Amino acid sequence: MDATAAGPGPHPADDHRPGDAFRAVLCGDGLRRCPWAPTGPATLEEHDRRWGSPPEDAAGWFEALSLEVFQAGLARWSIAPRREGLRRAFREFLPAEIARMTADDVDELLLDPAVIRNRVKIEAVVRNACASRGLGPGDWAELVGDLRPARARPPLTVLEQSGHSPGGDLLAARLRERGLVFVGRTTAHRFLLRTGVLPGHLAECFRTGTGTAGSG
Repeated sequence: MDATAAGPGPHPADDHRPGDAFRAVLCGDGLRRCPWAPTGPATLEEHDRRWGSPPEDAAGWFEALSLEVFQAGLARWSIAPRREGLRRAFREFLPAEIARMTADDVDELLLDPAVIRNRVKIEAVVRNACASRGLGPGDWAELVGDLRPARARPPLTVLEQSGHSPGGDLLAARLRERGLVFVGRTTAHRFLLRTGVLPGHLAECFRTGTGTAGSG
């Protein structure tokens, strides 16, 4: 069954236990998901298709980092409905293309309703593209390769999820050394969750498995 066909809330037959609001929820298609997943079509697609999956190319790695730059300071998961607009505005997140953007291009983006219209964040993405345009997918994988836990235990509830990690702290320092900006410990930590380096899904979620950190 197409995951996007799942209802927006828990399955009515799901038995309620103390703390269920913080655990994976049973959706209408019979799959358990992280509780943020069924809050809307965009978040459902983000959860089922992308969150916690290793990027396949350099643009995918750069997109993951850029989305977390835009996510910083906003309500969690609010970036999901903006993803397609951001991809269009930022030239499919190809670093070499973004690096060519001028001050006039930035001014135009500030008028685009599909974009998070924050000049600091937009300029940070352009600067980061300049700093990382020579990185291939292997280089990105090497940057995070030693940050993947040997035995990662996915959290059981959202209350166990932390906003930072030693790996995120180390990655933030590495990125800053390369000239990237707006990459604090929280942004770097969420980048590791987004790319599957750290467990990004709850233990009972169907996405916790092969291809994501914490898989058995």
